[in-house]
Amino acid sequence: MGSITLTIHLKRNICMKVFFCSLFLCVNLVFSGMAQTTKVFYEKKEQEFVIYADNNELCPVSLIINLDLSNLAFSDKDKKVFVIPPKTERFRIGKLTPVNKNDGTKFSYNYKTALGDITVKKYDTSFVYDLPFQKGNLFRVHQGYNGIFSHQNEKAIDFTMPEGTEILAAREGRVVQIVQNNTESCPNEECKKYNNHIIIMHADGTFGCYAHIKYNGSKVKPGDYIQKGSVIGYSGNVGWSSGPHLHFACFLPAFDKWQTLETKFRIDNGENVVLLMEGKEYKRDY
Repeated sequence: MGSITLTIHLKRNICMKVFFCSLFLCVNLVFSGMAQTTKVFYEKKEQEFVIYADNNELCPVSLIINLDLSNLAFSDKDKKVFVIPPKTERFRIGKLTPVNKNDGTKFSYNYKTALGDITVKKYDTSFVYDLPFQKGNLFRVHQGYNGIFSHQNEKAIDFTMPEGTEILAAREGRVVQIVQNNTESCPNEECKKYNNHIIIMHADGTFGCYAHIKYNGSKVKPGDYIQKGSVIGYSGNVGWSSGPHLHFACFLPAFDKWQTLETKFRIDNGENVVLLMEGKEYKRDY
């Protein structure tokens, strides 16, 4: 998903600079259309080609590139995965050098990107999350892990709650993406492209996604650092949704599908820590 393929057939005396754009698409049973734009381009310098990438996002972006080379050698040999730091221009992917300088060169490549650092494998498994709503509220988990409606093979939680309910950050972090311009909804997968959401990056490289927020329902903006328990927006009924609710998932980045993670929450007065179960109600008294 989100891959671009191009073929370049050049003689030694041709000099050019070319830009291409790749979209990161969240391949997820609940979400799509979470587009991240990464600019990948190359420059020809004498007989060599240098490949660069620009990342305008507020978090790292991972890129996997596949090269098909004719009379060219890649400076990083078999390396395919690169992590581009946030807000970085002209990140050097590598250099292509002619094997035989007297012959023409040809190369093609395809690539795709993912929001976040794909190399992160270890994360804070002991972290305890707060329920994402205000003290005194009680809400039911309508759909839990591996739910049959839209959570197949996914560790995500749907809290049934009225539209306009304040959403609190379950964990501190930096806001890296907001979509809040959609208004349409339906109970079919075709409506996942309308999912409004807020994505927050945590200190350990994981992300928290708060989805189906109402139109213009965010109270934060990209780049904000959010403390645990801060109000970040208002719940809604937008996108792939059969009724008003808040969808919450914690995930590690991946090229094809998020690796969603189990999350333990403090419930009641905050002393009890549990994995939330489908069909049960949970109250926040802290």
